[in-house]
Amino acid sequence: MDEKKVVPQKELDKAKEKQLEQQLSKFKEADKEVNKIKYEEYDEDEEYAVIDLELSGEQDIYQKFSMLSRKRISQEIMNHIEENAKYVPLYKPLLINVKFPNQLVEAELLKTIELLVERSLIKRINDLSIQIKQTRIISTFMVLFGLLTMTISIFLSEDYLNVFMLQEIFTIASWVFIWKSVEGFAFEQRRASLQKYKLLQIYSADYQSKL
Repeated sequence: MDEKKVVPQKELDKAKEKQLEQQLSKFKEADKEVNKIKYEEYDEDEEYAVIDLELSGEQDIYQKFSMLSRKRISQEIMNHIEENAKYVPLYKPLLINVKFPNQLVEAELLKTIELLVERSLIKRINDLSIQIKQTRIISTFMVLFGLLTMTISIFLSEDYLNVFMLQEIFTIASWVFIWKSVEGFAFEQRRASLQKYKLLQIYSADYQSKL
């Protein structure tokens, strides 16, 4: 009976490295191909970006388990709408087309769905508004602290004051404060603003029922 040939570990490692290089080469080619494609989840020629929402029945509209006495929109519906709206630019209005299998949704029920969607977004929009305001206030204070510590650092750098270490601490602190303010204004505020505008785009969507 022939014994199974044992492959040295070095050869196995070399084979894995070669496979990895081949995969990375494929990834680069795929990346180039993807970058050439203009990804669209909507038709640019249409007035609206349409999101189809097909439900099996009225029971799919509402959250099955809720601690609140009033009805809430199903989280699956919200996830579906937000996922499909993700790549729609902000200048493009949304049109949510709600339908049952081979059946239109009555106008009253359609309005109920619209109100439930809006209600589910209100708190999140308000929370983002508060977050944006807090970021602006904190970033403004960071700028002021940064300028103050920088001024102190410049004062401590005078030749007649022998406090080099203290001056260095204030210099570092000033740049930390200034960088945090830049991070707040340029990144955190922008990210929260984009999230808020995307939710407002969904909030202001129009609704229809069309097969």
